[in-house]
Amino acid sequence: MATISFFRRNLLQKGLLAGISIGPSATLLVALNATAQPATDYPNKPVKIVVGFPAGGGTDVFARALAQGLQAQLGGSFVVDNKPGAGGVVASSGMLQTPADGLTLLLGSTSTQVIAPLLYAKRPYTPADFTPIAHIASVGIVLVAHPSAPYNNVAELVQHAKQRPGQLNYASGGNGVTNHLAMELLKSRTGTFITHIPYRGSAPALQDVIGGQVPLMFDSIASSGPQIKSGKVKALGIAGLQRSDALPGVPTIAESGLNIGLKDFDTPGWVALYAPKALPAAIVAKLQEAIAKVLTQPDVIQRFAAAGAQAKFMSASDLNAYEAAETRKWSEAVKYSGAKID
Repeated sequence: MATISFFRRNLLQKGLLAGISIGPSATLLVALNATAQPATDYPNKPVKIVVGFPAGGGTDVFARALAQGLQAQLGGSFVVDNKPGAGGVVASSGMLQTPADGLTLLLGSTSTQVIAPLLYAKRPYTPADFTPIAHIASVGIVLVAHPSAPYNNVAELVQHAKQRPGQLNYASGGNGVTNHLAMELLKSRTGTFITHIPYRGSAPALQDVIGGQVPLMFDSIASSGPQIKSGKVKALGIAGLQRSDALPGVPTIAESGLNIGLKDFDTPGWVALYAPKALPAAIVAKLQEAIAKVLTQPDVIQRFAAAGAQAKFMSASDLNAYEAAETRKWSEAVKYSGAKID
């Protein structure tokens, strides 16, 4: 009682309470609320958007476009803070020790927010450890093959693989990455046996597909698009439910896989904005409103398209449901692949 009364007197002297005659516990609650940052003042300090990958990569491009847009919409300062390590897990894990004040945000992705928790024997975090704010972009992925490959679409590929179980190889950027698990999901749903050849990154994997050392792989449209247009590789299908504006002549895998278990095959990458758990709803709403406006701006749409992505807004509640569906889908791929990180 004495401690609370002393606390109350100090607040009265500082003008934070104005003669409120209520019980001690209620006085403490009002005092604590009085010191919180009102959403109307947000952001009154610089805001960091943390990215778990090096500067210059696709996720970094989205973060910088978003930071500039939010600064224009909300004022204040929004800066990108690159914290690469463990495929983005270092940055996401760091959010667990960060205050939920809206001053540190995370641009997460399919690999960091859904796949990583499924891969680690001891989960570094779960979706419940974050406050979802908004889906930002869908990142196009395409299945490519060497021009000499005797198949030109996914239906022909599946038929070819079934006639030669274990004889066909595919490349990826490493165990557990999106382009590895996208192929494992395709194998799971079509009952094919295609051998995985992991590389240290997607760039050297693509070079070996171009060189004919490995016949096929999933890759980002941003990376493979120029190689497809130059004829160095051929596209078998877009790994989404809609064709890509960057490659309008390439059908989706779902289109050519209607009769082989792939009618709903949808494995695009994506990026979304998160905050530490328990970010106040008023700040979430303010950020959502600003992000929705940013993602309609022609220069942002163009910058995303140049990185092989489509600007796509999704509210926090929709993102939460989408992430749950993504977790179910990628759980299937992880289980089938047997991939694990100790």
